[in-house]
Amino acid sequence: MKNYYDKTWKIGELAKIFDVNVQLLRHYDKEGLLVPDIRNPENKWRTYRYDQIYTLGMIRFLRYLDCSLEEIGDFMPGRNAQNAETFLNEKIVQTRKKYEKILIMEAAVRDRFERIRSEMPYAEADQTYVISEEQIDYIETAGLEDIFADELFYLYPTLVLYEGDNVTFASRIRPEDAGVYKEKICTIPPSDYLVGFHRGAYENIYDTFEKIRQTAGGLLDEDDEISGQILTINIIDQLVEENRDNFITKVMMRIRHKDGGAL
Repeated sequence: MKNYYDKTWKIGELAKIFDVNVQLLRHYDKEGLLVPDIRNPENKWRTYRYDQIYTLGMIRFLRYLDCSLEEIGDFMPGRNAQNAETFLNEKIVQTRKKYEKILIMEAAVRDRFERIRSEMPYAEADQTYVISEEQIDYIETAGLEDIFADELFYLYPTLVLYEGDNVTFASRIRPEDAGVYKEKICTIPPSDYLVGFHRGAYENIYDTFEKIRQTAGGLLDEDDEISGQILTINIIDQLVEENRDNFITKVMMRIRHKDGGAL
């Protein structure tokens, strides 16, 4: 009976065991992570000895922990119980943080599309109305040119605050996620708003502002007035729609009541 420790695998056989591409094993060879024990000098065919299957298994495990090839190359030689525990615990902590972030991303994406579904009937009706809005949490973006490099832009709806000549770009944060960003969070207190919708690209949104203002008379109480603060929240934007003509932006004009309060 052939000794198991004499067992060898050709590169294709090893790739099949782990359900990976042969090119990946060639890359590991090139990087010095998994160099075949036997290489045919004539045709360069790679053959791996029995214990190299364990090395490949370790590499795959470490990749699941999001270790880079460089990190794996540094860790594998000379490892022992002490440095292995330190290294693996650090990677598990890092992986857990990424997992928790992915959960936040999942919830935010679901929330975004739920918001689209809930807002679309109002947007399609093309009507102006008054709503009471709970506290709005947001994180400011440094400037328009910085929005697209900020991951929050893709995670949360874009919020733009207009007040006089000042325009502030931000991301509206879900209340459930506010604690995650607590050091950056800004808030707008609960308020009443005159609400309408802008369709299309953002360049002519000021025309929509004026159109909504003209409808205010029949919706506000006699002594109420629209404050100088306007909020816009992207409902359909470039994240989910390529055609700019189909963009939909919710316009919210804060109402100042006769008692001087926002509500």
